[in-house]
Amino acid sequence: MFPFVLPALMAVLAWAPPSTQVSDADDPGAAGVATPGLDGQRRELLDIAFDAASAIPLMPHHKDRALTQLGVVETCLDLDQPELALAWAGEIRNWRRGEAYGDVARWLALHGRADEAPHCLELAGKVLDGPSGGEDWQTWQRDRIRARIASTHMALGQTEQARPFAAGLADSELQPIAEQRAQGASEEEADAFLRDVGAVFEGGSFEQVSAALTTCVGLHDRFRADAERRARILDTIRAGLVRMPVTERLQVLEALARAALEHGEKQEALTLLDEARPLVVEADILPEARVPLRARLVELRFRAGDTGAARAEVDEVLSQFEAERDQILGTERADVLRPLAETCHAMGDRPAALTLFRRVADLGAVNPNARPRAEDLAATCCSLARIGLQPDEALRARLLEIRSGLVAPW
Repeated sequence: MFPFVLPALMAVLAWAPPSTQVSDADDPGAAGVATPGLDGQRRELLDIAFDAASAIPLMPHHKDRALTQLGVVETCLDLDQPELALAWAGEIRNWRRGEAYGDVARWLALHGRADEAPHCLELAGKVLDGPSGGEDWQTWQRDRIRARIASTHMALGQTEQARPFAAGLADSELQPIAEQRAQGASEEEADAFLRDVGAVFEGGSFEQVSAALTTCVGLHDRFRADAERRARILDTIRAGLVRMPVTERLQVLEALARAALEHGEKQEALTLLDEARPLVVEADILPEARVPLRARLVELRFRAGDTGAARAEVDEVLSQFEAERDQILGTERADVLRPLAETCHAMGDRPAALTLFRRVADLGAVNPNARPRAEDLAATCCSLARIGLQPDEALRARLLEIRSGLVAPW
């Protein structure tokens, strides 16, 4: 928790401890949540992903299995498929089921379907009040679920209902609260936050500073039409970034640039990307972090209209991956290269994207143990579904081949 009781915006983080919990009950499933259908290709990719995740044996790999299943659920929400997300959330067999239900509830609250969110909140609360599923509860696991319940209540405008769940959260779980509080902040709350947040930047933990920066980024977007307040928020962000590692600074600049593009402000995005580029190119960053960061920034540069520089930098990023490949753990190489394949698709280069995705699939399939192969296959299928890239026959056949090969040893 913050050691400082900040007024207005951050007061939500200092609420009193919860006094009640939701009672336990059986898992009801996906009742009451309607959603449009997926096209056949995306549904097949999601089916392969969840099937691969669910093939991981519960014992002794229930943690990896649940985390991989959760990734598919989150992809369903990215694709506006809450019904599918809710159905698959119910198949998760440890505490992460509560996290998944909380994610679905928040999605519903944020997408104009407030009447459906309480059902999912109830499901998340039942997980919170029951056994964790194969392991002893840890504080951060309960807090992960509580943060999602609290942020959903906040999105629904239910401040009092949010209070007991937001009280006493671990620093590591403040992000959903920070994101939601920024979205609903008034001018007075924002100004109060900006007056007091310097104390967090000076003496807060890494997680507290990160949550404060998340709030600042959200406020910068919320008050985009207010030039004076927006300038103050940006100055505040820069003051907070001084304490953060390079990768965190880059992620904040990326978030600001992405928000600018969503509002059609291409020149502002380019200014932010120009600030980020020397950091990601020259700073001492591990290759497994540098390559994905560069790939995402290149995509944003392309969207901002600097297409020539973006295309040239794609080749640079690929060359960097090749040069540093042996420094990257074999289990991480697919994760490192996948964002560059996504960037090629975003830039309209389908052949290059398919070529890289075939390579990503191969990189994820070399481990002698099936568990990491299943994790990489699920991640690759989710990536393809999320960006809407239809596999060609060669890639589709490879994905199905990898799925069929998921057998012991795990």
